[in-house]
Amino acid sequence: MRNPGKIAYVFNKSLTEPIPRLHGLDQIRAMSGRRRFVVLSFEPRRRGRQPAERRLYDETRAWLAAAGVEHVSLPLLGNRWLEIPMGAVAILFQVLFRGVRTIHCRSYIPALMGLLVRTVTTTRLLFDMRGLFVDEYLLYGAFVEGTLKLAFARWLEQRLLFSSDSVVVVSESFRDHLLARPDLTERLRPERIRVIPNRVDIDRFALDADGRRRVRDDRGWSESTVGVFVGSTASWHRMDRTMDLAAGVMSELDDVRFVAAVYPTTEHAERIAVESGLPPDRVEFVTAGVAEMPPLLAAADFGFMLIERHVSKEVCAPIKFSEYMAAGLPTVASEAVGDVTGWIEDRGLGVTIDQDDVEGAAKSVVEFLSSDDFRGGTVRARCLEFAAGEMDMSKTLEEYEAAYEDLDTR
Repeated sequence: MRNPGKIAYVFNKSLTEPIPRLHGLDQIRAMSGRRRFVVLSFEPRRRGRQPAERRLYDETRAWLAAAGVEHVSLPLLGNRWLEIPMGAVAILFQVLFRGVRTIHCRSYIPALMGLLVRTVTTTRLLFDMRGLFVDEYLLYGAFVEGTLKLAFARWLEQRLLFSSDSVVVVSESFRDHLLARPDLTERLRPERIRVIPNRVDIDRFALDADGRRRVRDDRGWSESTVGVFVGSTASWHRMDRTMDLAAGVMSELDDVRFVAAVYPTTEHAERIAVESGLPPDRVEFVTAGVAEMPPLLAAADFGFMLIERHVSKEVCAPIKFSEYMAAGLPTVASEAVGDVTGWIEDRGLGVTIDQDDVEGAAKSVVEFLSSDDFRGGTVRARCLEFAAGEMDMSKTLEEYEAAYEDLDTR
């Protein structure tokens, strides 16, 4: 076996942003007893940060250092075509002089940095793909079919996939999509694609019966069936369709309340609620932080997860689903959401609906919420059991360790 060396884990974001904090740093810290890590991130100037953000940054660096994790801060320039070569040089330095043997790149931009280093060294490249970002850019109009810009982006995507020693995707449907794509199928090696879904630390969502009762009493939910939406105001979260659906359900069931936990602000959600005709006395809006979210979810009764239908979403693994399951929330989901739709239907974890048929969808949800399975708490118990078996972060750590071990032998 080759010397495993250090792992350079590369973000193109700041340590204070949600993605590193929720989907990376905890994982690195948990594995630091077995592996040596250096984290590279792009940071704004200190004087440009608010005092609270400066404190969070300092605390995060100290938290990493206490676990033996090194941190390299790179200046955030605001221009990717400058940041990519700068990041590559920083990674190359770590490879040549600091003992790095594996580059773990989270998403496309860090992977392009890693690819530049991979072409001139014998280091190993793990492309943690996360999503189909070229397709997402097509969805939002940043790329246009038939243009050189799109052709170049596809070419870069292909180089990343063909050159990486390991590719991590978040769902089986994601893996199947890549292996079936005509431009990839002849050269993409199936054995190098690993499926590691988005998971959470389920212990953070644990709330006993007394604790759940206290939260519900404090929020005035004691006599209500509470449905919650978690997400940003981005259009693909389909907050508009979610609220239309919630309005239809609430018109039939008087005890149902709706909670929108949105970021960065609630203003847009409040406007949509008015347009959807949601009863104002049965709706509330929150911007709960990381620490406040678990008890909020664990005190609710079911979750909404509608996602715009598009190839980039049909392969995704929403972190909110893992959070819903950890909190014991049966999920109302739209069709074709990665592996989630199949789990919900096969394991009895909620109900899937056709979001384009709001009236029919509302009827299905009303029937589900009125069922003995839901009212008796049986489906909630299945969600908690599923979370313990499939959605706990400990399983993710095992799968990444297996990926690292495989790379150690190359």
